[in-house]
Amino acid sequence: MPFDAADESPTPDRHAMSAEISRDVDAELARMTPVERAAFVLRHQEGRSIEEICAVLSLNVSSAKHAIFRAVRKLRAALEAPGEPA
Repeated sequence: MPFDAADESPTPDRHAMSAEISRDVDAELARMTPVERAAFVLRHQEGRSIEEICAVLSLNVSSAKHAIFRAVRKLRAALEAPGEPA
C-alpha cells in the first residue's frame, strides 16, 4: 500500500495567522528608522550581501550590521507572544 501523504494545504486558521503576522511585520517595519527598514529588507527579504547593503545605503560594514541587528531585535520583540521570554 503506497504511503498517503497528509494534505499540506494551509488551513483557514493558518491563512488567518499568516495574514496577522504579515500585518504585524508591516506595522513594525513602518516604525523602524529608514536605515533599519532598508537594511532589513535588503538583507532578509532580498537576500543582499552586507557589502551590497553598504554600497546601497552608503554605510560602513559595522553600521550596516548594526542596523540589521536593531531591526531584527525590534521585529522579534514586536512578534513575541505575550508571556514568552525574550
